[in-house]
Amino acid sequence: MSEQVQAAPQKKRRNSRRVKRMVKRIVKWIFWLCVLAAAALFGYRYYREQTATQTASTQPTYATSSVQSGAISKTVYGTGMIEAASQPVVSIQTDGTLSELRVDIGDEVKEGDVLAVLENDELDATIQDLEYALWELDDEIMGTSPGATVVTVRSPIAGRVMKLYGQVGDDALAVYRKYGAVALLSTDGRMKVEFDVAEGTSVELGETLFVSGMGAVVGTTFSVEGEVTDLYMQGTKAVVTINDDTLPMDADATVTNGMGEIVGTGTLEINKPMAVSAYGGTIRQIRVNVGDEIERKDTIYVLEDSPLTLTQESLRIQREAAAEELEEAKEQRENLIILAPCDGVIASVEALEVGSSVTAGTTLLSILEGEDMTLTIAVDELDVVSVQEGQPVSITVDALSDLTVEGTVEKIAPVGSGESGVTTYDVKLSFDAAGTGIRAGMNATGEILVASVEDALYIPVEALMTVNDQYCVLTASGSYQPVETGIMNDEYVQILSGLEAGDLVCYESDASSSSATSMDMGGMVVVDMGGMTGAPSGGMPSGGMPSGDMPSGGMGGGRGAR
Repeated sequence: MSEQVQAAPQKKRRNSRRVKRMVKRIVKWIFWLCVLAAAALFGYRYYREQTATQTASTQPTYATSSVQSGAISKTVYGTGMIEAASQPVVSIQTDGTLSELRVDIGDEVKEGDVLAVLENDELDATIQDLEYALWELDDEIMGTSPGATVVTVRSPIAGRVMKLYGQVGDDALAVYRKYGAVALLSTDGRMKVEFDVAEGTSVELGETLFVSGMGAVVGTTFSVEGEVTDLYMQGTKAVVTINDDTLPMDADATVTNGMGEIVGTGTLEINKPMAVSAYGGTIRQIRVNVGDEIERKDTIYVLEDSPLTLTQESLRIQREAAAEELEEAKEQRENLIILAPCDGVIASVEALEVGSSVTAGTTLLSILEGEDMTLTIAVDELDVVSVQEGQPVSITVDALSDLTVEGTVEKIAPVGSGESGVTTYDVKLSFDAAGTGIRAGMNATGEILVASVEDALYIPVEALMTVNDQYCVLTASGSYQPVETGIMNDEYVQILSGLEAGDLVCYESDASSSSATSMDMGGMVVVDMGGMTGAPSGGMPSGGMPSGDMPSGGMGGGRGAR
């Protein structure tokens, strides 16, 4: 009995502890359930806020602007390197040894100043020999007695037969009196075209040009390269020389430059011709043909009944040839002293050492003549159609940031060049750099004014849209208004019809600007962009929109336009 009485309190204590543990578990579960409920509520609220933010960010933002009145213009621009408009090259005209070089880069020179001096002892010896040969011919002419018989006409020099004026049966003297020769030879294997330089173009000494024309045979043509070997009359006349004497003599020729421009026209001539003379007798045989290469003393014609004076006339012809050769040698001796062809500043000097041997045609130096400059820029094919010769130009130089000079469009290349699917055309700009500090070789930007209107109505270019190939704008009333446009640049577009000054137009705009304030009007966010007033009423625009495609906006100027 006493054991049962003792067990009862122990059992009660165990039950009490079990109840306490159960209560703790219940309290813990209730706590975690509250935490989970709070987290779910917070997550739901965060989701609602993010969804509302995203929904607000997708709302279209519109800005408004009134139709303005004032000047509007369009320009086309490009960059390039400045070049001198006239920088003649001075070349050595005869072989020799450079004994003096009297100028350096940057020196000012006047026309006729001595630039360099050459020496050529062999040339002095040649002149002495020619003078002696001429004296011998004079003595032989004086000592020739009547009665000598000459039955052939021989070539006085090696060369190519270019023309045979005398034919079998002709009287040689009559042929000579009519044509000034019985045959014509080319003595140096070259031909030339002398021409007036076309207005608006220019050529330079040493420049490669292209000569083309009709051949001697009907239906045939020729096209060859040549080099400018002479410029005179202040660059208005030029001579292009071709290293080929097989072309048709006296053919009409057209001369073009590397840009395909015609720089002149002329007649194809022998560069160094030699006239073959005869003063009597009847032509019985012709020993050569046109185009044949012959040597000195080769027989050209066989004559009969030659007069007794033919020997004397032949000697006279030899004397004329010797005198001409002597004159050329003396001219070469004069060319040993190289003179400045114009006033200017020495722009470049070739690396030739005093005492070195030089040959005819070697470039010695160049002279910057005057302060007229040119700038060639590449203009996109979409913009070049607006460019015309004579349009005004503003030129800024990278090295002289505060300087702007005015110029004009001088020349537009007729053929473009393509790269990466884009075709551009070279446009040459000209300007006067006197007193500006601009130098050839500086990088510059040329901006061509292609169109301008002083009193125009215009709107931001972003407000212009197209519907079915028709330009239109969104008005403040929410309707689409068709418009006719004029000048368009990167910022504004001219309105020719459809709007009046002060009318409001709307367009989608970036509302991220710190100066922009927005408000929600019927589902469309309207922004006051720092001074722009007015806003379309209601929600999305209604009425006035042409049927068909949805409008597209954001019209901009063409590539390279401002």
